Amino acid sequence: MAEVEQLSEELTTLKRVVQTSLHRGQLSKGVHEVCKAIESKQAKFVVLADDCNEESYKKLVVALAKQFQIPVWKVEKGALLGEWIGISKFLTKTKKIKSRKCSSVAVRDFAIEVSEAEKQFVEDKIKGL
Repeated sequence: MAEVEQLSEELTTLKRVVQTSLHRGQLSKGVHEVCKAIESKQAKFVVLADDCNEESYKKLVVALAKQFQIPVWKVEKGALLGEWIGISKFLTKTKKIKSRKCSSVAVRDFAIEVSEAEKQFVEDKIKGL
């Protein structure tokens, strides 16, 4: 039970960091932008979807991140990442019309809205990756 709560806390914190970074212009999304952020060493960490269909895409992002020593945080579903960055379409807050996947995003910097506790939690998590 505690493992489920911890996972939920991790995803909730990650979601908040990704969304606030998106609204502050500190998020790179898509293979081109993510690779560019990694190569220029602007990315603090990368979030990669495990269910990405293109195996070469995942290998490229992971290899680049490893080469430039950028941590990669994996989430299970790209649809979840797509919801977080706002590319899924909703009729209401709870009813989804169209689910769109996003395979990777790179957080370049933490937004000012992210609390110190959330920032510390994410930094501790990415040190363990």
